[in-house]
Amino acid sequence: MWLSRKLNKKDEDGNSQTMSDKVAGKIAGAGIKVQGYFANGMTKIFKNMTNKKLKFLLILFCISAGGYSIYLIANAVVSPGKKQPAFKVDQVDMPKHFDRTGDELIPEATVDEQTFTKIQDFKKYMDSLKQKKSYLYDSIITVRPFLMDTVLMLEEIYYSQKQK
Repeated sequence: MWLSRKLNKKDEDGNSQTMSDKVAGKIAGAGIKVQGYFANGMTKIFKNMTNKKLKFLLILFCISAGGYSIYLIANAVVSPGKKQPAFKVDQVDMPKHFDRTGDELIPEATVDEQTFTKIQDFKKYMDSLKQKKSYLYDSIITVRPFLMDTVLMLEEIYYSQKQK
Protein backbone atom coordinates (compact mmCIF):
# COMPACT_ATOMS: atom_id res chain seq x y z
CA MET A 1 0.00 0.00 0.00
CA TRP A 2 2.76 2.49 0.91
CA LEU A 3 4.64 1.52 -2.27
CA SER A 4 1.71 2.33 -4.55
CA ARG A 5 1.24 5.71 -2.85
CA LYS A 6 4.91 6.50 -3.29
CA LEU A 7 4.88 5.56 -6.98
CA ASN A 8 1.70 7.48 -7.76
CA LYS A 9 2.45 10.82 -6.09
CA LYS A 10 0.45 13.77 -7.31
CA ASP A 11 2.19 16.73 -8.87
CA GLU A 12 1.24 20.39 -8.48
CA ASP A 13 -1.71 20.12 -10.92
CA GLY A 14 -3.21 17.17 -9.09
CA ASN A 15 -2.29 14.66 -11.83
CA SER A 16 -0.73 11.41 -10.74
CA GLN A 17 2.65 10.51 -12.25
CA THR A 18 3.86 6.98 -12.49
CA MET A 19 7.49 5.98 -12.25
CA SER A 20 7.76 5.44 -16.02
CA ASP A 21 6.49 8.99 -16.65
CA LYS A 22 9.17 10.38 -14.33
CA VAL A 23 11.92 8.37 -16.02
CA ALA A 24 10.73 9.43 -19.47
CA GLY A 25 10.77 13.06 -18.36
CA LYS A 26 14.31 12.78 -17.08
CA ILE A 27 15.49 11.13 -20.31
CA ALA A 28 13.85 13.86 -22.39
CA GLY A 29 15.41 16.55 -20.20
CA ALA A 30 18.86 14.99 -20.62
CA GLY A 31 18.38 14.90 -24.39
CA ILE A 32 17.46 18.57 -24.45
CA LYS A 33 20.55 19.43 -22.37
CA VAL A 34 22.82 17.55 -24.80
CA GLN A 35 21.20 19.39 -27.70
CA GLY A 36 21.85 22.69 -25.97
CA TYR A 37 25.52 21.87 -25.35
CA PHE A 38 25.94 20.78 -28.97
CA ALA A 39 24.26 23.95 -30.28
CA ASN A 40 26.46 26.17 -28.08
CA GLY A 41 29.61 24.32 -29.18
CA MET A 42 28.70 24.64 -32.87
CA THR A 43 27.94 28.32 -32.40
CA LYS A 44 31.39 28.89 -30.85
CA ILE A 45 33.08 27.05 -33.74
CA PHE A 46 31.27 28.77 -36.59
CA LYS A 47 30.58 32.29 -35.26
CA ASN A 48 33.86 33.75 -36.51
CA MET A 49 33.66 32.24 -40.02
CA THR A 50 32.65 34.23 -43.08
CA ASN A 51 29.57 33.42 -45.13
CA LYS A 52 31.71 32.29 -48.04
CA LYS A 53 33.53 29.75 -45.90
CA LEU A 54 30.24 28.53 -44.35
CA LYS A 55 28.73 27.99 -47.81
CA PHE A 56 31.84 26.12 -48.93
CA LEU A 57 31.68 23.81 -45.88
CA LEU A 58 27.97 23.21 -46.44
CA ILE A 59 28.53 22.27 -50.09
CA LEU A 60 31.46 20.04 -49.10
CA PHE A 61 29.34 18.29 -46.47
CA CYS A 62 26.42 17.76 -48.89
CA ILE A 63 28.68 16.36 -51.61
CA SER A 64 30.49 14.00 -49.23
CA ALA A 65 27.27 12.77 -47.55
CA GLY A 66 25.51 12.38 -50.90
CA GLY A 67 28.49 10.57 -52.42
CA TYR A 68 28.65 8.18 -49.49
CA SER A 69 24.91 7.48 -49.78
CA ILE A 70 25.26 6.76 -53.50
CA TYR A 71 28.19 4.46 -52.73
CA LEU A 72 26.15 2.50 -50.17
CA ILE A 73 23.20 2.11 -52.55
CA ALA A 74 25.41 1.03 -55.45
CA ASN A 75 27.33 -1.38 -53.23
CA ALA A 76 24.08 -2.98 -52.04
CA VAL A 77 22.71 -3.45 -55.56
CA VAL A 78 25.86 -4.27 -57.51
CA SER A 79 28.46 -5.93 -55.32
CA PRO A 80 31.14 -8.03 -57.00
CA GLY A 81 31.82 -10.18 -53.94
CA LYS A 82 28.28 -11.55 -53.52
CA LYS A 83 27.24 -14.73 -55.31
CA GLN A 84 23.52 -14.13 -55.02
CA PRO A 85 21.86 -11.13 -56.68
CA ALA A 86 20.47 -8.27 -54.60
CA PHE A 87 17.01 -8.62 -56.13
CA LYS A 88 15.57 -12.02 -57.03
CA VAL A 89 12.36 -12.36 -59.00
CA ASP A 90 10.44 -15.56 -58.28
CA GLN A 91 7.56 -17.04 -60.20
CA VAL A 92 4.17 -16.35 -58.65
CA ASP A 93 2.29 -19.41 -57.45
CA MET A 94 -1.25 -19.54 -58.82
CA PRO A 95 -4.00 -20.61 -56.39
CA LYS A 96 -5.80 -23.87 -57.20
CA HIS A 97 -9.19 -22.26 -57.58
CA PHE A 98 -8.08 -19.13 -59.42
CA ASP A 99 -10.42 -19.62 -62.39
CA ARG A 100 -13.49 -20.66 -60.38
CA THR A 101 -16.06 -18.26 -58.99
CA GLY A 102 -17.37 -20.47 -56.21
CA ASP A 103 -20.89 -20.54 -57.60
CA GLU A 104 -20.44 -24.20 -58.57
CA LEU A 105 -20.47 -25.19 -54.91
CA ILE A 106 -23.72 -23.43 -54.02
CA PRO A 107 -26.76 -25.65 -54.55
CA GLU A 108 -29.73 -24.21 -56.38
CA ALA A 109 -32.17 -22.51 -54.02
CA THR A 110 -35.51 -24.23 -53.52
CA VAL A 111 -38.60 -23.14 -51.64
CA ASP A 112 -41.18 -25.77 -50.67
CA GLU A 113 -44.94 -25.29 -50.17
CA GLN A 114 -44.75 -25.02 -46.39
CA THR A 115 -42.06 -22.31 -46.55
CA PHE A 116 -44.01 -20.46 -49.22
CA THR A 117 -47.16 -20.35 -47.05
CA LYS A 118 -45.08 -19.03 -44.14
CA ILE A 119 -43.63 -16.36 -46.44
CA GLN A 120 -47.13 -15.35 -47.58
CA ASP A 121 -48.36 -15.15 -43.96
CA PHE A 122 -45.34 -13.02 -43.02
CA LYS A 123 -45.91 -10.73 -45.99
CA LYS A 124 -49.57 -10.23 -45.00
CA TYR A 125 -48.50 -9.51 -41.42
CA MET A 126 -45.97 -6.91 -42.56
CA ASP A 127 -48.55 -5.27 -44.86
CA SER A 128 -51.04 -5.03 -41.99
CA LEU A 129 -48.32 -3.47 -39.79
CA LYS A 130 -47.55 -1.00 -42.56
CA GLN A 131 -51.19 0.10 -42.70
CA LYS A 132 -52.16 -0.01 -39.01
CA LYS A 133 -48.95 0.47 -37.04
CA SER A 134 -46.55 2.21 -39.37
CA TYR A 135 -44.14 3.13 -36.54
CA LEU A 136 -43.62 -0.57 -35.77
CA TYR A 137 -43.16 -1.41 -39.46
CA ASP A 138 -40.65 1.44 -39.82
CA SER A 139 -38.64 0.24 -36.83
CA ILE A 140 -38.48 -3.32 -38.26
CA ILE A 141 -37.39 -2.04 -41.68
CA THR A 142 -34.80 0.22 -40.06
CA VAL A 143 -33.23 -2.71 -38.22
CA ARG A 144 -33.55 -5.10 -41.22
CA PRO A 145 -33.45 -2.87 -44.31
CA PHE A 146 -33.56 -5.63 -46.99
CA LEU A 147 -36.12 -7.86 -45.27
CA MET A 148 -38.93 -7.26 -47.74
CA ASP A 149 -36.52 -7.62 -50.67
CA THR A 150 -35.62 -11.07 -49.36
CA VAL A 151 -39.29 -11.99 -49.07
CA LEU A 152 -39.86 -10.94 -52.70
CA MET A 153 -36.79 -12.88 -53.82
CA LEU A 154 -38.04 -16.03 -52.08
CA GLU A 155 -41.42 -15.62 -53.79
CA GLU A 156 -39.68 -15.30 -57.17
CA ILE A 157 -37.70 -18.48 -56.50
CA TYR A 158 -40.91 -20.32 -55.64
CA TYR A 159 -42.71 -19.10 -58.78
CA SER A 160 -39.71 -19.97 -60.97
CA GLN A 161 -39.78 -23.50 -59.52
CA LYS A 162 -43.46 -23.78 -60.37
CA GLN A 163 -42.78 -22.89 -64.00
CA LYS A 164 -40.17 -25.65 -64.40
